[in-house]
Amino acid sequence: MANLVSEGGSGLFIPASVNVNALITADVNAAVAATAGLRLMGYSAKESAAAPAAATAIIVHGATGAGGTAVINLNLALSTSNTAWFGPDGIACPNGLSIDWLTGRLDVELFYKVVV
Repeated sequence: MANLVSEGGSGLFIPASVNVNALITADVNAAVAATAGLRLMGYSAKESAAAPAAATAIIVHGATGAGGTAVINLNLALSTSNTAWFGPDGIACPNGLSIDWLTGRLDVELFYKVVV
């Protein structure tokens, strides 16, 4: 098994944290603040409208939903969900994580960790 360490020497085996965003109907700016070594480990997204309808959003690497770099496009049909895991390394996002809301209503959990 490979020895998974970052350039700084700390192991990648630290647990992930979760940032919960329920009933999103607008951009979520700085859902997770910018931090050196920040990695998006995964997400879980669910369409959550009272009257089900398609929902779309973008998980963004940046301080604002409208001003960052798109990382994950979320396109959910009515009454559906989607989950992804990017471990053990994740996706480097040191400028923070935001959500650019586009349509519908959805819940999004961002799984992240900081590797130093």
